[in-house]
Amino acid sequence: MPRIPAASLAFALAVAALPLAAMAAPDAAEQQAIAAAAVDAGAAVAAVRNAGYGAVRDLEWERGAWEVKATDATGRSIELRVDATTGAVSRRDR
Repeated sequence: MPRIPAASLAFALAVAALPLAAMAAPDAAEQQAIAAAAVDAGAAVAAVRNAGYGAVRDLEWERGAWEVKATDATGRSIELRVDATTGAVSRRDR
């Protein structure tokens, strides 16, 4: 599963502009899924920020969605899932 460290929104947006080859090597099926996703990495980070969450620390493609580690309103670490089709943000249950 490709990992994209994201220290800030600007960094995540810059990473989103990189070609897939610059990310950790996803297999062919993951490459196709990422390329076909309506919501790219930058849009996923923007959706998290627009939903009121704080700093994004990590962004990862997993099972057809973006998984994001960010902070909540109190500054605590939280794991979120961003639907790659709709951009809907939800808390990820462990």
